[in-house]
Amino acid sequence: MSHETVGSLLAVIANSLNDGLRIMMFADKRAWGPDEFELLRLLEETLDEAKKDFQELPTLVNGRFYYEEDRKSESLLDLRTLCTRFELHAQALKDWVRSGDITVADLSRDTLTLRQDLHGAQCRAARRIHNEAEAHTRCLGALQVFRAQQRPTSAEHAQQTHPQDQHPQQSQQSQSLHQHQHHYQQQWQQTQQQQHRGRAEMEEIASCNATGKFERFGERDIAFVCDYCDGFLVWEDLRSMPSTRAVALTEPHNNNNTSSGVVLGEPLSAAPTTTTAENWQARDFSMSTTTANEEKMVVFAPLAIANHLPPEPGEWQARILCPYCDDYYYEEPGDDGMERVRYTQDERGFEDVRHFQEHLEWNHTSLVPSASKCVVM
Repeated sequence: MSHETVGSLLAVIANSLNDGLRIMMFADKRAWGPDEFELLRLLEETLDEAKKDFQELPTLVNGRFYYEEDRKSESLLDLRTLCTRFELHAQALKDWVRSGDITVADLSRDTLTLRQDLHGAQCRAARRIHNEAEAHTRCLGALQVFRAQQRPTSAEHAQQTHPQDQHPQQSQQSQSLHQHQHHYQQQWQQTQQQQHRGRAEMEEIASCNATGKFERFGERDIAFVCDYCDGFLVWEDLRSMPSTRAVALTEPHNNNNTSSGVVLGEPLSAAPTTTTAENWQARDFSMSTTTANEEKMVVFAPLAIANHLPPEPGEWQARILCPYCDDYYYEEPGDDGMERVRYTQDERGFEDVRHFQEHLEWNHTSLVPSASKCVVM
């Protein structure tokens, strides 16, 4: 029907949710147990999350008008189906209050499923509007994680706020005092950077969980499923998903420094540090029985999620762009000498996480050894 819009169909769903809540509110609660009150809580949370999505998602696509008045056939089909399902769910609640034929466990499970499907439908509707305005770009969900990664950090300014003082003419005692002060200053800066790194990585993981969900994929793999594009990112042969990057040690003369950012790993061998912008590695254990006790390096999940593209038509895996190649420049002969040219990568990206990791290993220097027993030359 031509008069239907995303906003009008969401209003129908909200009415069905309110009907279900009203039925539960006026039901006789004298015989209720914990399961019945849990069902009521799930209904309230479903309505609250739907309202939250309705308020926040339009800000990602140039305002509420574009979101509410959207008439894309795929979005309308998704929401029209959900309208029917929510109406049936409200009727099931009414039948349960009257006769009790349906179990509370079934109603709770259906409520959770509808809640997840409604969230996904709203995210996909916003993503379709975004794709129409910006074709061949990262998924809208990827941009949310990317923005979380780009937030300015207090650790980046630690050295600027605590500059090193220079005193060319000092007595031996004052020089010794200055060396101690400088040593403690370095320790303080390292502590602040480690604390901030942990907070930043927690924020990245939180933004990933708000964008989609991690789940076991088969018996050995782990997949991330994006709510915005339904694309899959698959990490092969992995026991659990690391929540922090693998961090290399600084030079050996620093006393007792350890790589606290490594998940489930042993302390790393001392290695020269490079820019943290290209620290793409995380560490965990393999699921294979032959290598179950050996660590393996994988791409840090938020890095891949923040740079994924919606799947190609007919595909299920999301492709990935390399963020480091976007910032890569090379020189070539020009009319007025050597010219600095920006590298242009394939706009279709890499077909999966495995190929993306192979590209990183070949083209972007790792910060840490590929295994805990590797000897750094």
